[in-house]
Amino acid sequence: MEQDNYLLVDGLHEALVSEELWHDAQVKLVAQAKKYEKVNHGKDNKVHLLTGLLKCPICGAGMYGNKSVKHKADGTKYKDFYYYGCKHRTMTRGHKCDYKKQIHEELLETAVAEVITKLVSNPKFAALMQQKISMKVDTSAIEQEIANYEKQLRQSYSIKSRLIEEIDTLDPDDKHYIKRKADLDDRLYKMYDKIEDTESLLIEARAKKTAIEAEKLTADNIYKVLIYFDKLYAVMDDAERRQLMESLISEIHIFEERKPNGQWLKSIKFKLPIIEEDMEISLDNDAQVESIVCLAR
Repeated sequence: MEQDNYLLVDGLHEALVSEELWHDAQVKLVAQAKKYEKVNHGKDNKVHLLTGLLKCPICGAGMYGNKSVKHKADGTKYKDFYYYGCKHRTMTRGHKCDYKKQIHEELLETAVAEVITKLVSNPKFAALMQQKISMKVDTSAIEQEIANYEKQLRQSYSIKSRLIEEIDTLDPDDKHYIKRKADLDDRLYKMYDKIEDTESLLIEARAKKTAIEAEKLTADNIYKVLIYFDKLYAVMDDAERRQLMESLISEIHIFEERKPNGQWLKSIKFKLPIIEEDMEISLDNDAQVESIVCLAR
């Protein structure tokens, strides 16, 4: 329908949905508005577990999964080779990196899984994770903010009703009728603006509370998975493994050259939710996995 054909009627009309339902819908829209970068959508639909998490040892950019297809002299294909390479190894957005190595995907992914398994098998770490699962999230500050906005709205709606009542009771025969009505109309329009602004702030605050509570649930799930990581990881499909890696790991760093003992991994930086400080595991030591963990809020 063209806009010129819209039917516009002045007056008060019954709403299609309740005000409460409209506000709930706005809260969900705001809470779910976070955009995620799409990854692992190549032509072969292969899920590359460490894409973007793995960092180039030369330029620091993300390394992305790729496939190498080679043919024998008779024209038949060798087995597909999946590897991680720097995204700037070819000219991308004006940048080019000299790091040309193609690192075997399965080798790196297995090494990362082994490090996490060793970490969570530590009884002290498992006990700390259990504590975090039972920890409550403090939403008192955001709840107070919500209560303040709700109070402001109640006051604004009350003022709006009084202004409308005053306008309706004005005497048209009053010599100051036009000026008084113009003044009341101006105050009423400003009150509508204030109500709209307060409603927007209230929606954002409610969405923030929803996001905080959702983050707690997500964190609980991650900790529970970690406690049984070795058992669950073995039965997860690649998409589930990728999702876990994204939730758990911030960055993975590798050496420029593979160590004599076969080690590529240099360090893994974790981003466990509801933990103030990141946790980093250093793998510089050939034989040991050293970790410093801060789990206090």
